[in-house]
Amino acid sequence: MQDTEQPNLVPDPKNRWFETHDLHKNLGQRTARGGAVTLGTTSVNSVVTTVSTVLVTRNLTDEDFGLYGMVIVLTGFASMFVDLGLSRAVIQKPQVNHAQVSTLFWINLGIAVCLAIFVAAATPLIVWFYSEPRLTTINLVMAGLFILSGLGLQHRALLTRRMEYGRLNLIQLAAAPTASLTAVVIAFLGGGYWALVALPAVSQLVTVVGTWIACPWVPGLPRRGAGVRTMLAFGGNVTGFQFINYFARNADNAMLGFAWGAGPLGLYTRAYSLMMLPVSKLNSPLTNVVVPALSRVAGRPETYRNAYRSAIAVSAGLTTPAILFFIVLSPELVPLLLGPQWVSTVPILFALSGAALAGATNAAAGWVYLSWGHTGRMFRWAQLSAVQLFLVLAVSIGHGPLGVALGISIHQLILKIPALAYAVRGTPLRVSDFLGPAAFPTLAALISGAAALGIDRAVPPGSTGPATMLAVKTAIFCGLYAAGLLATPPGRAHLNAFRQAASLLRSGR
Repeated sequence: MQDTEQPNLVPDPKNRWFETHDLHKNLGQRTARGGAVTLGTTSVNSVVTTVSTVLVTRNLTDEDFGLYGMVIVLTGFASMFVDLGLSRAVIQKPQVNHAQVSTLFWINLGIAVCLAIFVAAATPLIVWFYSEPRLTTINLVMAGLFILSGLGLQHRALLTRRMEYGRLNLIQLAAAPTASLTAVVIAFLGGGYWALVALPAVSQLVTVVGTWIACPWVPGLPRRGAGVRTMLAFGGNVTGFQFINYFARNADNAMLGFAWGAGPLGLYTRAYSLMMLPVSKLNSPLTNVVVPALSRVAGRPETYRNAYRSAIAVSAGLTTPAILFFIVLSPELVPLLLGPQWVSTVPILFALSGAALAGATNAAAGWVYLSWGHTGRMFRWAQLSAVQLFLVLAVSIGHGPLGVALGISIHQLILKIPALAYAVRGTPLRVSDFLGPAAFPTLAALISGAAALGIDRAVPPGSTGPATMLAVKTAIFCGLYAAGLLATPPGRAHLNAFRQAASLLRSGR
């Protein structure tokens, strides 16, 4: 996308945060290092998050999660409009300058203040809708987080555009453990749902402070004619996509909360968040690495294809086996770690497995849309998918959390390939560029998972303790998956894809 309003760039020390020409000299090395650092950070934060999730969940009730889930329906919706897709526009655009990013900073901050006021003003309506007075203070606290978010968006975008992955990951290494420790302490002290509120609040505060330290750029005053029109158009389509996608992804929470109450909603949201934990912890950090790199090589078709296939191999190779492994162990793992009060989430987890497997590589289409600037097409696909999902929910809501979970899984699996086919139109990619790298980890994880689950039928109920069953299932799943990875041609090819990706990126081809 070219911006005809682009003003002349005047040499200025401030422009060091906006120039990317120097990145092309070692783009491959930066991407490879960034991917490695990001995966390392993600692994550490995943362990921290998993441990804190277990500790917090054991000290909270399903009602606590239900109350929090009722509030985030509105706050999550409003949060889409803080960014307006402008940070993505800054990352994707070939050239930006101080005046443009300054203007976008003040747009984001102004919108953030308006959203904070809007969410706070909606508190009486939320309390009335759910007939739950405890939502008042939760919603008011969550409203204040919008201003924090608005303060850091453009600084983070500049760091991502400059591929400053070391600084970005250091911020995350500070934010996630600090927020998790705070939540655990509050939960142990009997703070209930305030432990859940503390997670985003502390994380946001640490992230904003860290981002300003890592990127000490000071925005100037907003300017008319700064050349942000095409960036606003790009961001508008991203926001439109997020708008539709949010309704689609949270309609289940709103409908379950209204029709079934806080208890069933709490079970569903806990199961959903647990199942999607590997996806959420990997896809977002990977996107921050992959999209800038793909955007820089969009004019080189073969390099673009190779980089995309490598990213899919990493994404599918990490998330798919992690999801299947958790599904296999959930009957013993959930009550053992979270407590017997959460055993009712296990059937919901199984029902959500299809959605989780489809979601493991959902970023695959988004990477293409964002790196090519095809955000209008992304918005149109979101509208079509949302209509179909609302029809699924209308049919399944009467069957409670289990029915909704199963309906969402079926919907996600059916649309997976059509969504990719639509995304790659007009690009150097084909659907096979996704299917090839994703095939082995998906098939191997499914076979390993089926074999591990088969032990339940082979062993009489009650004859083996949960700890022993966990050990047996773990050995079967990990043993079979490792054997497939090391002893079969597709497995060795998948391992080799990682080495080829690193070699390709280091060579800069």
